[in-house]
Amino acid sequence: METPLIRPGAVLSPESPLRLVVHFDNAAEGNLAIQILTTLGIPGDRIGVVDPDRMERKRGMILSASCPDEAVRVRAEDVCRKLGGRVHRWRG
Repeated sequence: METPLIRPGAVLSPESPLRLVVHFDNAAEGNLAIQILTTLGIPGDRIGVVDPDRMERKRGMILSASCPDEAVRVRAEDVCRKLGGRVHRWRG
């Protein structure tokens, strides 16, 4: 296998200041939220999770998503709340 070529220089990725962080008691609800959030316009590479194996009680899920704009953040927060998630923090 060839060694990949790496070009020098920093790669700047635009970070969205609108971040949604939600705790789900049930990982299945978190997985469903991920699927719905991608349909709302949140890119899949901007969604991060802490899975149950890495959590203290070995259950639930923490989901973090960067929203492109305020309207998407409001819809995403509403979806997560309806699925049983608790919003802990968001930056606006």
